[in-house]
Amino acid sequence: MIEVGRQCRRRSGVLGQAAAHAVLAVAAFCALFPLVWMALGSFKTYHDMLLPRLLPGTWTLDNYREIVTRIGFGTAFRNSAFVAAPSTLAVLATSAAAGYVFAKYRFWGKEVLFAVLLSTMMVPFTVVVVPLFITMADLGLVNDLRGVIVTGLCSTFGIFLMRQTIETVPNEYIDAARIDGAGEAWIFVRVVVPMVKAALATLAVFTFLGSWDNYMWPSIMLKTADNQTLPVVIAGIQQLYVVRYHLWSAGSMLTVVPVMALFTLAQRHFVRGLALAGLKG
Repeated sequence: MIEVGRQCRRRSGVLGQAAAHAVLAVAAFCALFPLVWMALGSFKTYHDMLLPRLLPGTWTLDNYREIVTRIGFGTAFRNSAFVAAPSTLAVLATSAAAGYVFAKYRFWGKEVLFAVLLSTMMVPFTVVVVPLFITMADLGLVNDLRGVIVTGLCSTFGIFLMRQTIETVPNEYIDAARIDGAGEAWIFVRVVVPMVKAALATLAVFTFLGSWDNYMWPSIMLKTADNQTLPVVIAGIQQLYVVRYHLWSAGSMLTVVPVMALFTLAQRHFVRGLALAGLKG
């Protein structure tokens, strides 16, 4: 009877694992299929896109040539990089510094200030679009890439993530550095930052992705073709070529490549940062 019970438990365990793997396989398929469809569609002709098949009947690179030569894709790519790179670096710097202050310093009203800061995450961006646009117009930054950059120099989510992560840094390291005569800036750069690299990598991926794929604010701020970013240009393709999704697929693939490259480089730190944030939360 004991052996029969063990076999039943073993069989139920195997069935449970099989069911879990089946659910994960379906979820992975749902997540990856749009990307696969887009990648294959970028090599299709216009007529192939109208047919109900996944693989291209005729493989072609003409979509990529047209995107690069006719749509001004190169200029849009440079504009997106010009916006995303400094925004990401600025968010890393401001989030780490503010997170360090909220995590390791004691001052009056700290928790209230932090709660007010977190409450801004509940405000939809559409609510502040009009006053933000008026402010940018008063500063003369409309139709200027700097107007997109300056609104993304800090992140409430980034401050929250870094505060939660820096709280896990033992105070003994900081106190020992202070006893040795180190200044606060030196402690922050040489002690704290190296210990939260995983969280910084996670924040870098999220910030770069959000800035790179941002459509709403750049579409409002940037009017001329020379200043438009990739999402705005891709949306313009859909409006100019109503059903030419093969061009849209090629442009989207070129847009995805930098994000995939960044995630590949930061994957190990990214996963570790999410795990640490989850444990702390």
